[in-house]
Amino acid sequence: MSLRSYGAALALLPLLGACHRDEQPAPVAHPHYELGDAWQGTHGWFYPNEQFDYRTTGLATRQQAPASGLSADGEAWSAAGMTGAHQTLQLPAIVSVRNLLNGRIVRIRLTDRGPADPGRIIALSPKAADLLGMTVDTPVEVTEDEAASRALAEGLVKAPVQNISAAPVGEVRETSLSDGSSRVYGNDSSAATASVSAGPLPVTWMQGSPGPSGLYVVMGIFSGHAAAAGVAMRCGGTVLHASEGAGLEWRVLGGPYSDIAQADAALDHTRLCGVEGARIIVE
Repeated sequence: MSLRSYGAALALLPLLGACHRDEQPAPVAHPHYELGDAWQGTHGWFYPNEQFDYRTTGLATRQQAPASGLSADGEAWSAAGMTGAHQTLQLPAIVSVRNLLNGRIVRIRLTDRGPADPGRIIALSPKAADLLGMTVDTPVEVTEDEAASRALAEGLVKAPVQNISAAPVGEVRETSLSDGSSRVYGNDSSAATASVSAGPLPVTWMQGSPGPSGLYVVMGIFSGHAAAAGVAMRCGGTVLHASEGAGLEWRVLGGPYSDIAQADAALDHTRLCGVEGARIIVE
């Protein structure tokens, strides 16, 4: 063999090795209930907690595919799924998301953690974002479906579901005094088994009402007016009476802001003046 032919054969070896290299196996899905530990975002920490009456406004963003291919609750992630990510809610959870600019509403299942940006409250899969008409980060209202979220949590984290049809079932027999005919009530095991569905949600949207669309920054909610006034003076906000209850009677609000970039800049400013946990809302 000539030196030229030998060199050509050596050059082919890496290509042949690449052709025979085994592909990485797809990650194995293992759906489960997930709360998780505190995690660090781009500007601070998030503390997951179980909540079933969640309702708030803020900015939504488009979700990126998780590096592992699996969401935080062990589900296989798909760009075409009606799913999303939330910073603190238990996973999975069912929420409705309304685009406050056009009124469109989608129903999604939260399966992942994120977004890391504290200026965004939820990340939607590409399909859900498309159905909402989102081309950029968008003002939204997020409302949790309490019953559906509780059912998922009960089915995934509580005691195993009992096979009701295997348990003793009583019956009541009614006998007519006139013709001796009888009728049995109960003991219908075919209708006794209940289950919780964690399957894909329908790929659809509904039309609701748009608005509101004013962008503000909540700099904090306080029990005392003096503390609220101190933050307002330091960070350039306004003290307003709050409606949160539980002793928190005053909130400090910045805005309204003309666009998302201005709201983001105001949120950054609250960190510079020593305020943690501020967030963007829509009113």
